[in-house]
Amino acid sequence: MDGSTGRRGALGLGGLLLAAKAAWAQGPAAVLEELQGALAPGNAGDFARFVSQHAGRVLSMRVTAARAEGPDLSVKPDRDMLMVQLARPEAMEIVLHGGFVPEGAGFALDGVFNVKAEGMQQGILVYGLQPLAEAAAREMRAGPVKRIALS
Repeated sequence: MDGSTGRRGALGLGGLLLAAKAAWAQGPAAVLEELQGALAPGNAGDFARFVSQHAGRVLSMRVTAARAEGPDLSVKPDRDMLMVQLARPEAMEIVLHGGFVPEGAGFALDGVFNVKAEGMQQGILVYGLQPLAEAAAREMRAGPVKRIALS
């Protein structure tokens, strides 16, 4: 690798970090909101609302989710993504592009994510969650965090 390629990569990573911080910081006292708990059919609507309310912003999650394939909630891997499909409060698909690991019979969703509203496909709202780099996530979680229980 020559020096110019390394500098371009470092500048690109720095730009992503700045963009993530800009999306997160909405003032000098910005507080990172973190959803915690276990995703289940009974609280899937709360999970969906939390994600949709953070479109265009950053959120943190420490959530477990059992593998599921039901009409109201489906949680399953697809290549290197985790697909969470919900029927309520409205048809929605939440796609995690990382930030999850297999745990027991399900997954642990643990990370700080940029949330992007990706539009609607066949009447289904689609949100993409892109995890921040570990260093950026650690820095954001070191600041003020408002923990919200997934009930």
